[in-house]
Amino acid sequence: MKNYTKKVLFFIFFISLLFMIVFFGFDLKTNPYKLLTEIDGYKANTDKRYIIPGGQTIGVELKTEGVLVVGLADIVNSDKISTSPAKISGIRIGDKILGIDKANVESTDDIIKYTEESGIKEYTIEIERDGKISNFNITPVQIYKSDEIKFGFWARDDIAGIGTVTFFDPETGQFGAIGHGIADTDTGELIDIESGTISKANITSIKLGKKGEPGEIIGYILKDKDEDSLGTVEKNTNFGIYGNINNESISYFQNELIEIGTMEDMQLGPAIILSCVNNEIKRYNVEIIKLFYQNKPSEKSFVIKIVDSELLELTNGIIQGMSGCPVIQNNKIVGAVTHVFMNDPSKGYGIYIEWIFDEIYNNKSEL
Repeated sequence: MKNYTKKVLFFIFFISLLFMIVFFGFDLKTNPYKLLTEIDGYKANTDKRYIIPGGQTIGVELKTEGVLVVGLADIVNSDKISTSPAKISGIRIGDKILGIDKANVESTDDIIKYTEESGIKEYTIEIERDGKISNFNITPVQIYKSDEIKFGFWARDDIAGIGTVTFFDPETGQFGAIGHGIADTDTGELIDIESGTISKANITSIKLGKKGEPGEIIGYILKDKDEDSLGTVEKNTNFGIYGNINNESISYFQNELIEIGTMEDMQLGPAIILSCVNNEIKRYNVEIIKLFYQNKPSEKSFVIKIVDSELLELTNGIIQGMSGCPVIQNNKIVGAVTHVFMNDPSKGYGIYIEWIFDEIYNNKSEL
């Protein structure tokens, strides 16, 4: 009887094991992401939903949180000696200036005005570095043959550029754009923003991309005052900028709803991108030539190649300003353009649309 029971239990175990092998083997073949995401304890939100694809070229203006140190300089002082008070005090490129002598600093003008009124003395500057707050004592110097006083650092409190809208969600009024984080060109650091706006942009010319030198959309932002903006930027993340569209600007994003695709929906082969490089949103043919199996978010999820002759003639491939262009395959939005290959402008990276949505709604894609 005991032997019979053992045989029955062994048979049940064997059948269960065989079922698991067949099930997961088939699942991994058709959906290589599932086991990876479950092992990692992370599962992207793949609930069926619809959004409006973007493609609009926009101007982006961001106000930084605090004042960002973007460079250090030597100053020739009144004694004809070259020195840098900022370097001596320990201030570094990438530091965020939050205050001076316990007064809050929101712009470079705040620093200039305060120091002009106070003159040469020892100042206490509050700095945020790597998430930690520290105070630095620094005494500026008077420039040789001038009444100006300088600390010896370059700083900025805003940034502007051109990018592309990825989507507009009519259900929430939110938009996503760019596909990757906006970093300071001088420091390479992701910018912490206090506020920001997106506006219409007019393209005046195109700088063609070539090997070793990316091309660029050249244009200007169509905004005279804040009321002219399309919406506000609420967040600058590793996977793009996100915010809310103004009610009066919703008509600018009218298009047919499209289903949000998943990693499992993607395959190698033909796809399209939406872009406005010629001041008109058009569909351009691309090929998805590589898919990366990812168990955590990354802004480089797949590789596309531009094969559309019209777009190649206009831009010679992917150029700066096209970041955020939606990627559509089999009538589903599956991702967004993020980067161009420096050695081949016809190729570039894209990010899975799921990573973008998880960043917005679940806040799970911390790098």
